Amino acid sequence: MRTNRSALVLGTLVLAAGGVLAGAPSAGAAAAESNCNYIADSARPTVHPGDKGNNVRQVQCLINFYSNYSDYLTVDGDYGQNTAAGIFYVQTCNGTTGGADGIVGPSTWSRLYSPKAACAL
Repeated sequence: MRTNRSALVLGTLVLAAGGVLAGAPSAGAAAAESNCNYIADSARPTVHPGDKGNNVRQVQCLINFYSNYSDYLTVDGDYGQNTAAGIFYVQTCNGTTGGADGIVGPSTWSRLYSPKAACAL
């Protein structure tokens, strides 16, 4: 019994250490990442200030996991001021088409999934 318990504890520690050592995925891995799965990776709907729902959750999650935006966003599905600030950062840093307009369109989606190196974690 003691051997089984020791093996279980050791196995748990190895798995935990592996998760810590693995670190965050690269920006290029974002499309395959399971952290942000509120909508399909191929879905790129236009998102506007004031929107609510899973499209906004996806945007918030991608900003948190793949951009080097300094503030962590609450993934609540509500496109308010904090989300707007994160989107403006992504748009400005990445030089998205259309500039920093706060609207998440094709260019912004592209940079959310694949930010420029200087704008990524």
